[in-house]
Amino acid sequence: MAKDMSSRTNEEPLCPICIETLKVPRTLTCLHTFCQHCLSKYIQESDCSLVGKPSFNCPVCCRPTYPPSAESKQPKEWAGLFPQNTALLVLLGEEKAKVDFLCDPCSSEEQSIIAMGFCVECREYLCESCINAHKKIKIAKGHRILTIDEISKSPDIIMNLNVSSSCTIHTDKEIEYFCKDHKTVCCVKCSIIDHRSCSELVDLKTNAKSALEEDPRDVFEILRRIEDFLMSHMQTSKSNIKRLETQTNEIVSTIKNAREQVNKLFDVIENYVEEKGRQLYKEESIKLNDLNQECQSQLTAVQGSRKLLDAILRLGNETHVFLTARQIQTQLTNYREQIVKKYTAIESKEITLTLHESLKTLMSLAADQLATVQTEIKVDMLSLDVIFRTPTLDSVIELEGHNSGSTPFFRGSVWLPNGSILLCDNVNDTCCLYSPEYTHLADLTVKDPWNVCFVGGDEVAVTMTQAKKIQFLTCTAPITPTRSFTTRYYCDGVAALSEDKLVISGYNDSSNQNYYWSILNTQGKEEYYHEIDQEGETVTYLAVNETKTRLYMSCYDINTVYCFGLNGQLHFVYTNEQLKGPTGIGVDRDNYVYVAGYQSNNIHQLLPDGNLIQISTIGIPNTPWTLTFDKSGTRFLLTSESDMSHKCHIYVLK
Repeated sequence: MAKDMSSRTNEEPLCPICIETLKVPRTLTCLHTFCQHCLSKYIQESDCSLVGKPSFNCPVCCRPTYPPSAESKQPKEWAGLFPQNTALLVLLGEEKAKVDFLCDPCSSEEQSIIAMGFCVECREYLCESCINAHKKIKIAKGHRILTIDEISKSPDIIMNLNVSSSCTIHTDKEIEYFCKDHKTVCCVKCSIIDHRSCSELVDLKTNAKSALEEDPRDVFEILRRIEDFLMSHMQTSKSNIKRLETQTNEIVSTIKNAREQVNKLFDVIENYVEEKGRQLYKEESIKLNDLNQECQSQLTAVQGSRKLLDAILRLGNETHVFLTARQIQTQLTNYREQIVKKYTAIESKEITLTLHESLKTLMSLAADQLATVQTEIKVDMLSLDVIFRTPTLDSVIELEGHNSGSTPFFRGSVWLPNGSILLCDNVNDTCCLYSPEYTHLADLTVKDPWNVCFVGGDEVAVTMTQAKKIQFLTCTAPITPTRSFTTRYYCDGVAALSEDKLVISGYNDSSNQNYYWSILNTQGKEEYYHEIDQEGETVTYLAVNETKTRLYMSCYDINTVYCFGLNGQLHFVYTNEQLKGPTGIGVDRDNYVYVAGYQSNNIHQLLPDGNLIQISTIGIPNTPWTLTFDKSGTRFLLTSESDMSHKCHIYVLK
């Protein structure tokens, strides 16, 4: 890995907008870097917001971006407000003498003045005039100003200057902690106000490495794969352009040969065909070149992220590695989404010529009736398994010790925070608890248990479909019932929104029998009810994303997956000819959605917006049923009706 990383660090950093070497690089909060001139032009041409806090969307990832201290500035001045990313230029092999640092105060006034120093406290590059003015300000008299020569000779200083560690809420405070409960960084003030009751706060100064959810080198490898993927896509498009040009020349030649047989009339046909063919070639080549330009911009952004991460890994401290890696992990979602939406399907375009078979009415036919020139499109789908994690069978476990009269069928399961597993054996009316090592701990008889979710503390909630009931149980041995409440309608799916709030799903057993989902508190009081205009009397399963803002619902007999906001807003409806009888559904740590196809014997992996990533069949048992992720979101448990035994399949995302 180290060799592969170092082999790519000597490439020149490019601007994703102009695709040229970065000049006066300015870095946004999402870590994407652009030439100041390019960024300024983009901002002025974009639909930026001047209402409230000034903002615009990043040209690469489209994240809302807020220029610092821009309230009194015009959009043309915003680019100069972002920090200069000199780390990419200096650390990736540029001669230090060639690196131009511009004065930040002057840049915000659209003046390009070479900086002579840097104020560590203000984090601003200053020209000679601004340095003198800075020293005269009472509040800034004790500030440390480094010379450009000092900065250029010390890459570690540059790295520190390019990694922002200020709290976004309390800007006068440094980031000191990472909250694992909320998966967010915070300062000491945030930790007291917002995270006082959280279970685990990691001190970044002493233990930043432990807060990383993924090895930055693995992130680097994924960036490299995305980079290779985009380069392959570009090469295919370039080959397509050459093929189109060759085909255009071939059809022109073909029509010239035909012209010899029909003399004067074919003069007209030749002119028509050549003009039409050249026109189509021009139009299609422009489209392909435009697509390549977008692809090149995406590639450049990926390369920039990967090179910055490499620089951080080599020269930054653990805090810098964590902060940068965490930002780049957010970018991975955007890179992957852009690939799924824009680059997975390669249109193989063909320009063809069709001659009319009959010449009997030759003199009465117009030129465009005698010959047709058009673009034929064939779509080849590229495999995405090189840039997305694929479910890979890790083990098949035998859950022994469960006392069952008949062969069990686990219709519901939950992976508890401590690694234990609780399953609902619907056939034998039993809830079973197993340790993280899959040894049997306890059983409890529960009539018709269907699905289960972890609520909090040491408690789970179990749906009892036919009884229209939610039963709460302890999830430690021995399992004991704690409380329960009844529901209005049949309920199958269940997920926890908090320790005192659940969302359930099923079908309305009144005359219309429509699918529904509803939000209830743990005392059974219904707070929100949403009905789907689709009839159904069979299984539904639920999952919620990490932030508890979206719920995903599988509906078995209509082969459909719905995604809703908690206010009832429909975000997407997913159907696919290769998804039959969807049952178990879960969400991984990247907020990608996984759906088990009971009748189609596969698992569908979706983006958070419902776009299909891939369909997995290898290692998937027949009739897969319930699907549940562990706390890390990197592995899931799958049960199957075909096993009809104590077996469960464990998959890891690789």
